[in-house]
Amino acid sequence: TWDFILLMKSALKELVVDVYSDIACPWCYVGKKKFMQAKEAFLKDKTDCKITVIWHGYMIDPATKELGEDYMAYNERRWGGDGWTYSLKTAGEKVGCKFANWKTWPNTFLAHCLVLTASKQGKGDAVLEEIFRLCYEAGENISDPTTLNKVAAQFGLTGDWKSKETKAAVLEDDRKGKEDLDIHGVPYFILGQKAVLEGAQDSST
Repeated sequence: TWDFILLMKSALKELVVDVYSDIACPWCYVGKKKFMQAKEAFLKDKTDCKITVIWHGYMIDPATKELGEDYMAYNERRWGGDGWTYSLKTAGEKVGCKFANWKTWPNTFLAHCLVLTASKQGKGDAVLEEIFRLCYEAGENISDPTTLNKVAAQFGLTGDWKSKETKAAVLEDDRKGKEDLDIHGVPYFILGQKAVLEGAQDSST
């Protein structure tokens, strides 16, 4: 469980959590909410423990069109419809993920580049949360560089978030997750480089 593992790791006073996720994965949106809630609740009692979260890009379907695809068209092409999202939305509602305005199935390559840049500037959690919100709650297309440029400005990010080096780093994260770590489903959490949790775990489990 989250509580058990975090409690056991707290003796180290510092815990690094590596998270592989994809913004095009709605369960990753729910999983992030649940994890952050668990993290905040844990730190209320363990004020001397520091938890550092490192977000790694993982692209489930890199063949998605560069500027994303219509939500329903993508669902019909892949699964014959969006009936599979009903249980997702029920689970998400409990943690504040309403999926109120989900219009686009995004290509997430550039979004991962922005999150990586934000992480290096200490703003990865907040920027990732905003990108999730734009995608699933605000009806924005987060495949569009114009949308992402607005996020970069909103959070005061500096530097070229679309640089060759950043793109290469995102591709390497994706490769490492799939090939070296053999990850087949996200979200995927690695606590202290040892304990692993897969999926959108409940904050109390």
